[in-house]
Amino acid sequence: MFPTECDVVIIGGGPAGATTGSLLRKANPRRRIVILEKSRFPRHHIGESTLPEMNRILHKMGVLAKVEAAGFVRKRGITYKWASDKPPFSDVFSEGVLDGLVGTPEHVPDYSWQVERSRYDAILLGHARELGAEVFEGTQATGLLRSGDRIAGLEVMREGRPSRLSAEFVVDCSGQSRVLSSWLRLDKQAHALGDLGIYRYYRGFRWSSDLVGSLTASRIFFQAAPRGWMWFIPLSADLVSVGLVTRREFLRRTPAVALFDEELATLPEIVGMLEGATMAAAPADPDPTPRTHTIADWSYSHAAPAGPGYYLAGDAAAFVDPILSSGVLLAHQSGLSVANAINTHWTAPDVSEAELHAAYAEFYRDLYGGFLKMAHWWYTRREVGIDEWLKLARELGSGAVGAQEIADSDTSSFMTFAAGFLSDFRFVNVGCGFGDKGLGLSVDGVEGTSVGHKLHLELRQRSIRLRSKIKRMDTSAYLATDIGTDRWWRLPVIHLHGEQGEDTYRPPVLGKPHSDEWVTTCLRAIERVLRCCDGSMSLEQAVDRTVATFPRKDWQPLRKLCDLVLAGLYVKGALERA
Repeated sequence: MFPTECDVVIIGGGPAGATTGSLLRKANPRRRIVILEKSRFPRHHIGESTLPEMNRILHKMGVLAKVEAAGFVRKRGITYKWASDKPPFSDVFSEGVLDGLVGTPEHVPDYSWQVERSRYDAILLGHARELGAEVFEGTQATGLLRSGDRIAGLEVMREGRPSRLSAEFVVDCSGQSRVLSSWLRLDKQAHALGDLGIYRYYRGFRWSSDLVGSLTASRIFFQAAPRGWMWFIPLSADLVSVGLVTRREFLRRTPAVALFDEELATLPEIVGMLEGATMAAAPADPDPTPRTHTIADWSYSHAAPAGPGYYLAGDAAAFVDPILSSGVLLAHQSGLSVANAINTHWTAPDVSEAELHAAYAEFYRDLYGGFLKMAHWWYTRREVGIDEWLKLARELGSGAVGAQEIADSDTSSFMTFAAGFLSDFRFVNVGCGFGDKGLGLSVDGVEGTSVGHKLHLELRQRSIRLRSKIKRMDTSAYLATDIGTDRWWRLPVIHLHGEQGEDTYRPPVLGKPHSDEWVTTCLRAIERVLRCCDGSMSLEQAVDRTVATFPRKDWQPLRKLCDLVLAGLYVKGALERA
């Protein structure tokens, strides 16, 4: 029987909706979570290349083993050919990164998959159902229920019969349909990138190990074309997805099929891999006839992805051009953060709804913002050569705790970014970054690292004396979440005033970050160790004196915290050698 009320109703059963529903049910087994999906699964969907960063979220959902067992083609890297007269750039994802991240469970792979979305999405939605989410396929949201200024549920059409479903929260995971934002007339910002996708499927393609790797270690292949760029995604031993990202203005002069064929003919690498291949029907397409598909309205975002009674997640909140294959990752990460926000509404009454909405909006802008900047470069600057793109990836990751230490070159910075790791909110928010691994690289001076090499020459000399250039230090808080918790937390931000001017610093919270008491303890330790940096004592003495003022059980995490904070502030120029 279709319900009339629930705690949360989710529009859409794709990766964002299944992630939100699964995590809400895992954290709240007594809550009623409803997922409405207008299609019946399995159904065809584009967006077939994934990134390794999502694997920790799949593990938290409890679905990673099912995805691994599905037999999808493993993806271990990327190949770009950005100009006909330039050699391709090809590399694998940064290996060992997940192992170095704080709290990574065992057996979480650092590769991802090229997936048939019909099967992948069905696995995720079925898992949400197994966890107790009530899933209604063939059911469409048709309107909103309101209670004053608050969204209070949905009008629904199921099996030709209208219904009303009241809910404390409505989460729009409807993808590019963006039903909630359309009903609410939310402002949408379009980004001047590709805004049209034209794609096909082929069977019997030729594997080129130089361009796409192998069946067990594949790479997605991107190639610039005169009027856009094309993707080549192996989905099985003989099925491949081939697409053109371009602009709708070209359709005024050339039909979609002809535009695809004309652009494809200019790319000998892809033409060569398709030699002897035949067009095929899309996976799970009810029409078995091989055909050319189009999808429009790419690259947009919403300024207000949350409001009274509602959240937007996945493509319903923002869609970035797929040049970096970020779509599925962003769906999983936004689904997790929305689930954590709703949990916070239920468990932390001291955090206001307005604070959560503002924090989620800022979080999501940061989350897709890096991918957006990288995509913008691809469209406006790629003719200057890929070296500048690699440097941009390094620049975007330069403020991420641990990021400088794990990436020892522009290329490794790019591949760490391309795997999704630098979009990880543990870098930007909780700040524990690579934890012991990053700390070891930065403070113990592992050779071959960028910032780590500078600190190798300086801070590993525990006898050096540091002098603080900070005249005044004010603290405030911001809201953040991460994969290791089920809610959002207030974490510290330090406003620095000194000889170097004004700056902000979000310190790491190592050890046990998910308690207000521990955050306060970490702030006290930071204030005390900086007071010791007056040039009169060595780094070792400053850290020893600081941790000795706390209970012995906290010495180990606080010692690591002090080391990492001193390293971070030294790099920022807030500390200098006395």
